[in-house]
Amino acid sequence: MLALESFGSAERAAAAAAPAINCAASESSTAQFPPVPNTIDGTCAVIPLDMNGTPLQGNADLYAWLTFLAVNWPVNAATCSANPQASILTAPPNPTWLSFLASEAVFVAKGSPPNWCYAPAKAPAAAQGAYFASAAAALSAQRAGRLATLPPKVRTLAEQHPEVHMFLHNNSKAQDLISSARLTAAHASPGLKGILEATGDPLTDQNGRFARYTVNLGQDEYNYIMQKSLWKKSGQQATGDLSFPFSGMSSPKELGAMEFKAAWKVLGANDVSSHFFTTQAIVYNDENGSPSPGKNPVTVGLVGLHVTHKTKKQLKWLWATFEQVENDTKSFYNPKCPASQCPPNVETAKGPPYVELDPVTGKPLNKPVQVVPFSPATSPSLNAQFQALLKNTPWAYYKLVSTQWVGNLGTAPKPELLGNSVLETFVAQTKPYSCLNCHQDFAHDHPGGFKADFSFAINAKQ
Repeated sequence: MLALESFGSAERAAAAAAPAINCAASESSTAQFPPVPNTIDGTCAVIPLDMNGTPLQGNADLYAWLTFLAVNWPVNAATCSANPQASILTAPPNPTWLSFLASEAVFVAKGSPPNWCYAPAKAPAAAQGAYFASAAAALSAQRAGRLATLPPKVRTLAEQHPEVHMFLHNNSKAQDLISSARLTAAHASPGLKGILEATGDPLTDQNGRFARYTVNLGQDEYNYIMQKSLWKKSGQQATGDLSFPFSGMSSPKELGAMEFKAAWKVLGANDVSSHFFTTQAIVYNDENGSPSPGKNPVTVGLVGLHVTHKTKKQLKWLWATFEQVENDTKSFYNPKCPASQCPPNVETAKGPPYVELDPVTGKPLNKPVQVVPFSPATSPSLNAQFQALLKNTPWAYYKLVSTQWVGNLGTAPKPELLGNSVLETFVAQTKPYSCLNCHQDFAHDHPGGFKADFSFAINAKQ
């Protein structure tokens, strides 16, 4: 049963009778236990600068949900930022974070990365602070920028489908990371190799399709990369160990470095599309740069999202991870299959190279993976409250697994074990594996080999 349904009538009645608390009141509270919003308005479009209140798990998870609302708020395409005049409750879903530059757009093999938001060298005077004079102009420029980096065969298909703005090819979360570690063997410790082997395997859903992955960078992180020329090997050598900006470092409203790692699945006949944030995408294979066999474009749904944020109170970053609620009951799990036939969290694709579909018939070639939860949600009642606020939207079908943070009685990460069932499916679910542990121990830039301040995204190709 969905957590949304666990928010009972008594709780709803109490919430309806309570004074209105919006996201601004929650985020700015100086109380030990900031109040949970009971209404959603334009203030929910603002990304929180930090977790507030007493350093406890509930307050970290409240920060995570406020962030989830803000980064999934409908975007103003001309500014690549949230549109407070729109509403996540009524506007067509169009998350702000998806307008942020993808890591592969920044770490280009030739030429220079695009300007933020794919903006022209000088923003038009009529834009009044925006990068483009209109949303239409912005979307056209952003799509053109993405098409420019596609393989020729995929670009040809994309040009025939102007409605498509997403192009998915990474069939494992750690694709670039794996190749980087192999090339920089000095930094591929036995612990990291084990994690890479686990996160480098394709995840096959119950329809026989591979999950695919994207990584997007926040603007302050992008600015730091550009200022230091970290997209070039020479920039890495000149910079040495990295130190990304944190929230409020140079100005009160500075957001700090953020990264967004997402997992997507191709929706099939047995998936309820209204339960997902969906978009049209062209999927293709890295091996030969050709569009995937079978139907293309396809409808894909968001199934997992990591949001990481370097803040003033959490210099080891805050690590929030969300999943679509049906991941471990339907999309990636068959309740009728016994463990003897469907062992949990065991990779099923043959390879490498991994082939998803028959090149002639377009039919799936691999058995589904039986996915079981990586770890239980740390704040199920908080999930229920936000899911109820988001009723009648796709966002009501997402849950916070947990938020990892440091502090209050020692420096060990809390919770000690944390992962996402569709982003770290094959990692052994044993302590102390977690987001923070992995990134703290093994994150180096490539090929420089310098400490990368918890980020695996820094991967120069020129």
